[in-house]
Amino acid sequence: MEMKKLTLRNKLYICFLLGCFLISFLLDYFVFKKSAPNFPVILRTNDFGTNFLANRYAIWQIPILGVILILINSFLSHLLKKNKENLSKLFLFANIGIGILMLLISIQVYLLNR
Repeated sequence: MEMKKLTLRNKLYICFLLGCFLISFLLDYFVFKKSAPNFPVILRTNDFGTNFLANRYAIWQIPILGVILILINSFLSHLLKKNKENLSKLFLFANIGIGILMLLISIQVYLLNR
């Protein structure tokens, strides 16, 4: 089987998604390392004083769910690449949105728990 050469656009796309995942993973690791074993982690707070708390192991769900969604979208994009090219590009564009959301959620959790 012949390997296809990666274009600059594909390299940037892969580097962007890996960068989002690595930064998200590191921020979640810092929060996990700083929190006590039986102490909740703040996931979200608002002006009315309602906080959304979770176990410290729940912060690992952020990068794991992001990677699972990115893999599913990439698989669907690869399946539809020959027949429906526009839909394939839409799935790849959705991966960029998932990466950005994963990064922003991890930044929020990190800033709330420092």
